[in-house]
Amino acid sequence: MLQVKLTFSSFVGDQQTAATSWDGLDFTSGSNFFRSEHGVLQTHPSLKYTGNPGSMGKFQDELKRNPSLSSPHECARACREGEPPRICYYHFTLEYYTVLGAACQVCTPNATNVMTSSCQCVLADGVERGILTANRMVPGPSIQVCEGDKVVVDVDNRMEGMEVTIHWHGVWQRGTQYYDGVPFVTQCPIQQGNVFRYQWVAGNAGTHFWHAHTGLQKMDGLYGSIAIRQAPSRDPNSNLYDFDLTTHVMLLSDWMHEDAVERFPGRLAVNTGQDPESLLINGKGQFRDPNTGFQTNTPLEVFTITPGKRYRFRMINSFASVCPAQLTIQGHDLILIATDGEPVHPVQVNTIISFSGERYDFVINANQAPGAYWIQLRGLGECGIRRVQQLAILRYARGPYQPSTAAPTYDFGIPQGVVLNPLDARCNEPRDDAICVSQLKFALSIDKGILREKPDVKIFLPFRFALYTPEQLFQPHQYTAHLVAPNGDHVRSLIDGISYRTPTSPPLSQIDDIDDQEFCNGDNLPPGGCGTQGCTCTHKVDIPLNAIVEVVLVDEVQQPNLSHPFHLHGYAFNVIGIGRSPDRNVKKINLKHALDLDRQGLLHRQFNLPPAKDTIAVPNNGYVVLRFRANNPGYWLFHCHFLFHIVIGMNLILHVGTHADLPPVPPNFPTCGNHLPPMLI
Repeated sequence: MLQVKLTFSSFVGDQQTAATSWDGLDFTSGSNFFRSEHGVLQTHPSLKYTGNPGSMGKFQDELKRNPSLSSPHECARACREGEPPRICYYHFTLEYYTVLGAACQVCTPNATNVMTSSCQCVLADGVERGILTANRMVPGPSIQVCEGDKVVVDVDNRMEGMEVTIHWHGVWQRGTQYYDGVPFVTQCPIQQGNVFRYQWVAGNAGTHFWHAHTGLQKMDGLYGSIAIRQAPSRDPNSNLYDFDLTTHVMLLSDWMHEDAVERFPGRLAVNTGQDPESLLINGKGQFRDPNTGFQTNTPLEVFTITPGKRYRFRMINSFASVCPAQLTIQGHDLILIATDGEPVHPVQVNTIISFSGERYDFVINANQAPGAYWIQLRGLGECGIRRVQQLAILRYARGPYQPSTAAPTYDFGIPQGVVLNPLDARCNEPRDDAICVSQLKFALSIDKGILREKPDVKIFLPFRFALYTPEQLFQPHQYTAHLVAPNGDHVRSLIDGISYRTPTSPPLSQIDDIDDQEFCNGDNLPPGGCGTQGCTCTHKVDIPLNAIVEVVLVDEVQQPNLSHPFHLHGYAFNVIGIGRSPDRNVKKINLKHALDLDRQGLLHRQFNLPPAKDTIAVPNNGYVVLRFRANNPGYWLFHCHFLFHIVIGMNLILHVGTHADLPPVPPNFPTCGNHLPPMLI
């Protein structure tokens, strides 16, 4: 295949990066998109498949004849005010694959080929295992575009016996609700051998990421970064950095040495629980076997900076397990400027603690002695038992490649200093050692409705686990989804007493095919109610369009060292409060106590520029108060972002508006559902 070499400019300044064109295709900028009267993004008829959709040769020929598309490298550009948007095309081929496979005899990944699929060797942490990949890469291809660009991603599912959807975490999908990527909510899963075209507008700038939203596939390698940049004049913190480079995206992930499904529902004797064996930074790392002391020699990730310059780093927590991640960089302060894509007034910290689904942007000033410095990533909470950590290197250009100091260990690591997002959740008191997320200040104007004393809709959502004995769980003809926790308990997840069950068809596109009895909520329970063990149904809460909504999440799990991060699709919300009960005589918070605190005005809320996020960790035995204006109609999943909690029901749907408020279903949109014809008797 002909490979066309492209050279493109990095974002600010004079640094240049050379790369190979995407899969040998060379596209030029243009536009073949138009908008219908309802505002939904649609594709020009000339962009279509011919013949067998699994035959990529015909598809590539079609694209070569289409001058309207831009390659990923052309889209990863400096973003300028008034520049026309581009149509950025990506193709993801999803396959079963292998770490340290035979491809590693051909080449090894490096800085030049890491953004492309030109080297198909996956090293990870040097432990051989089966994985799932997009374009034979871990992480998968990075989407780097400008605000306002149109993004087209063709997902070709070649995973034998598996279905899949891809969620674009943090992208609001305004007008493109059908491409949010939630199975049986916004679409039918992509069957093996099929191609599904996602297309959406990069409407909200910031650091986001994509990942599989089916089963446990994300943990096996189906994830990648998204950076939606904007013109400097639109970023309130652009004066704080000189460079915003594609090479300074920092994707953090936890990593098992076997398929994630091997840990679900879970074992009772061998390798119990769902904790990872390792961590990765941009898919790289080393592993030290705790039993033998043997350590792999795979390469660590290296981030290069130039003395005297200031760099924006985009950190993404792509963890799937329950472990928080702690990131510290030797000898360097971190100037936090954004969280979950939303700008904040800058604050200086030394350590960032993040949870699954969160993103934090920070600036590093290259003002230290030129050299190489350790980057330490530690797994906290349950990961502290295994002492799981990973290292990377921050290197000054023309300096040494290796730090002069010994590598930090889990227990003797880099000093923490001021911590962002502390696990103790002491967020309503002055302190010098930590900054809570709720103490950050939003750097843009806030909808005044958010700051009203009383919202239009207030929803209390307590969440907990239902505990089962084996005698209760394993009855004839009873198939209750459950998880075997690390301590051997058998549990399923409940939100407001309900364990989420996937609907039979996507309500967004097939509402007429769904029996109303599939849905339930706290005001509309199944016959007989839920009881202490909860009930199972499609948990759906209806919200009027444009209402100001307040959600109060209450942790009734109350397991030490376990804080649940909740992610809302389709929106960013403002964090109004985080904390625990002010009554020190109350050892365990519950819904009744949270309601009492609210009636007494003791549920802490703050309205001084509350920060905006789409993922927030609820402190154990604590609460979070968040608000948003429900101005994006659709069926939006709201869920804990721990994979093993999702699959046992810690989800619900927020249904905003009515079907009359939605854009029309895209032509020939796939359908699915039960097949129960009359019996042939």
